[in-house]
Amino acid sequence: TSPMRIIRRRECVELSKTSGWTLLYGRRKVGKTTLIKQCVRHDVYALISQGGGAAVVGESVEPIESALREVGLALRRGGVAVIDEFQRLPARYWDLLSTWAPSGLLIAAGSSYGILHKVFERSSPLLGLFAPFHVDIIAYEDVLAQVEDPVLSILWRDPWIIPHVGSVEELRRRARDLVLAARGLIGEVFAEEERELTDVYWRAVLLVAEGYWKSTDVAGALGVKGGLASTSSILSRLAKMGVLRAIPTLGRERYYVVRSPALSLLLYAEAKYHVGDLDATPPELPLGREAQFSIGEMLADYFDVTQRYSPREDIDVVLTKGRRRLWAFEVKTGPFTRQEAVEAAAKLKRVAERAGLVSLSEKPPDVADLSIGPQELVDMAKDMARRSGVL
Repeated sequence: TSPMRIIRRRECVELSKTSGWTLLYGRRKVGKTTLIKQCVRHDVYALISQGGGAAVVGESVEPIESALREVGLALRRGGVAVIDEFQRLPARYWDLLSTWAPSGLLIAAGSSYGILHKVFERSSPLLGLFAPFHVDIIAYEDVLAQVEDPVLSILWRDPWIIPHVGSVEELRRRARDLVLAARGLIGEVFAEEERELTDVYWRAVLLVAEGYWKSTDVAGALGVKGGLASTSSILSRLAKMGVLRAIPTLGRERYYVVRSPALSLLLYAEAKYHVGDLDATPPELPLGREAQFSIGEMLADYFDVTQRYSPREDIDVVLTKGRRRLWAFEVKTGPFTRQEAVEAAAKLKRVAERAGLVSLSEKPPDVADLSIGPQELVDMAKDMARRSGVL
């Protein structure tokens, strides 16, 4: 396994410049606490404990009232205070917090999307005091610029996996143990939302990991009451919670994938091979799919356009601006033969103005408008990381 590496990320630059009260939100274990500790110089840091009756301040556990007193003092002096696991703070203290605004800088972090709605709903005493700040998994280019390994960087976008896995092979071998962690992680997302990870939600996530992407197909396989309407709302809730990601297609549908590539591969192993129950090692993991979407995301960012997928023509990445289809890319983990490259470029040209080929193992033959091999990917990532202040 690899030592815990801290990957610098673009959110750090934004967060270090923030001057108003800020609410960080996002899935569990995406690195919110690390971001705050590394990027914000704070005077008081209070971690609210389970149940909300106490908080860890510095090295000691204190009753919630005295922890809040320290937060209030720091803010009134114009200092910086952090309240972590903010969703655990009982709402009866929100009025107290509102009396300290707008003094100092208060950064609150909560690992649920539910907290966002509560803070910003009309009756909330905190409405208008905080600006929301979403923390997602790490941008592929941020990891790639520092790790310089196009394959490992896909997995390491999700910070919790970094200490456990140093290669795709290791992920495959350890899938059985890591699946338990994956299930727990998704369960925690639900616990923070004050709802259970029911069997239906879990099965929906596994179906998406296995490759069912259309809400109609998921509905057919799930067989829940309320059919398509229920399934669509399950999928869109999972996307709001940061468990799934909805990628627009060239048609009307949305293409659902598990947001985190590492989680996606582990859940695929569970859905297809039942590694958790059967003590089995999956024979293979669909890395190509994860490469396609992470690289697509990076290219969309690079060209400042929208990433789409075209399931009908099976084109990995289509980049659009408004109605224009500017680019189509084929992404492969292995190399392209010259013949494959020529055929792929012709197919891509039928869908978009320009065609690009990407390979994670060697630079594709120069038959398209853009040929990107592993070194070109790393150079592109470094260029982007310099622009965003990561390098």
